[in-house]
Amino acid sequence: MFVTTSRDPSAKARRFARALATFLSLPYVNRGKQKPGEDETWLVVVEDHGNPAGLVKRSSEKMEHLSFKLSGDTQAERLKIVVPKVAGKGMDAHPIAQFFELEWLGEAAPAQGRVIWVASGNIDFIDEGQAKFRLKI
Repeated sequence: MFVTTSRDPSAKARRFARALATFLSLPYVNRGKQKPGEDETWLVVVEDHGNPAGLVKRSSEKMEHLSFKLSGDTQAERLKIVVPKVAGKGMDAHPIAQFFELEWLGEAAPAQGRVIWVASGNIDFIDEGQAKFRLKI
């Protein structure tokens, strides 16, 4: 899986795409006019008026969409390569885990590690107890 942006992205969309790729331990790709290959899956950051507003998961077989509003600003920083896990109530968190193709831990969040916490219309991206960014869904 790769993380990229739509064609001609804003600086905020590029910054968010890089932060998301780093958090998920996935490569960030400058897409240009490329299309996903037969066995590739891309998470494409889409924007509305220059602000990140959603993710489109594209593969050769299907396309899924996750709309959100980014709360706060993302910061470019280096993180260790660790695959995050998803935690939260099943009705909300399980579809998010499937969207990102990650393991769902149930309702209990681990005290350590990298976690995507899903609760009450928010998705929090937490690394070692520190919130990196929040998406309002």
